[in-house]
Amino acid sequence: MKNIPNYITLVRLILSVLLFFITDNWILFLVIYFVCGISDVLDGFLARTFKWQTKTGARLDSLADFIFFFAAFFRMLLSYRLTIPAPIILGAILIALIRFFNLYLTRKKFGMPGILHTTGNKLSGIIFFFACPAAVILGYIPLWVIFIPLISSLEETMILLKADTYNPDIRSFYDLLS
Repeated sequence: MKNIPNYITLVRLILSVLLFFITDNWILFLVIYFVCGISDVLDGFLARTFKWQTKTGARLDSLADFIFFFAAFFRMLLSYRLTIPAPIILGAILIALIRFFNLYLTRKKFGMPGILHTTGNKLSGIIFFFACPAAVILGYIPLWVIFIPLISSLEETMILLKADTYNPDIRSFYDLLS
């Protein structure tokens, strides 16, 4: 029973890879996209509710999230020719660099790769989840989409620099202060 969230995450991982290959079927893309989003919420809910959290599950969830968001964004860019303003491109590059630095820092400082499940990172995921299909419908990506992810990636850096132990479920920088 303890592995149910991990199996759900594995399904999301497989479906996320499938998103790379869906080029001309918007309905199928959306169905898989929303199943991935629902599975992301469900695996975390089950793991926390029934105390089924594992280190493997946390790492698998982070990997599945990364592949899901990368695959979805990549496919929507290539298949639906979104207009992307320069500030969005620069902001996305900056956020990616900070996130990769955070992965490096986590590996160097705590001996394992990982992404923190802060409130800001969760909010960033929600924003990205709804912004991607909205961008396809609108034909462009609105500038406001990068603000919360930028702030949450910087918060994650501050947490990693200050923390003495790795806690993937820390809610915010303020948790370190109390």
